[in-house]
Amino acid sequence: MKEIGEQFKEKREEIGITIEEVSNDLSRDVIVIQNLENGNHKVFRDILDLKDMVRIYAKYLGLDDEKLLAELDDFIFEKTSKISVEDIQARLKKEQEKKKNEKKIHTPYTLELKNEKDLTLVVIAAIIVFILVLFYVLLKILFL
Repeated sequence: MKEIGEQFKEKREEIGITIEEVSNDLSRDVIVIQNLENGNHKVFRDILDLKDMVRIYAKYLGLDDEKLLAELDDFIFEKTSKISVEDIQARLKKEQEKKKNEKKIHTPYTLELKNEKDLTLVVIAAIIVFILVLFYVLLKILFL
């Protein structure tokens, strides 16, 4: 980020304009321009605000805004990405193995039927029980 700020400052001084002029032209506070030129990214609300300011200031100074935004992206990636892809993949594989080896707890609410035959047998048994209860009730009524 420091290098981006230095590029801004060098170009501004090369053109021969003051920070106050930049502030007036871009409708930004002087302190924002100073912080950007000093490479102080922490004063910006978020990354989007910082990127927006880099784009605006680069275009204002006639610098390649896409190149500077790519440099900013590299800076952000370097600051935020401390875990290698290999470490992430290894951790993911380990978590998948752990999940696979976990014993599942079975309750009546989480009972999983093995296949459709189990469901069919349960339905048939329920129908048979219903018929037997109905038959028993009819016999009681008829022979009272």
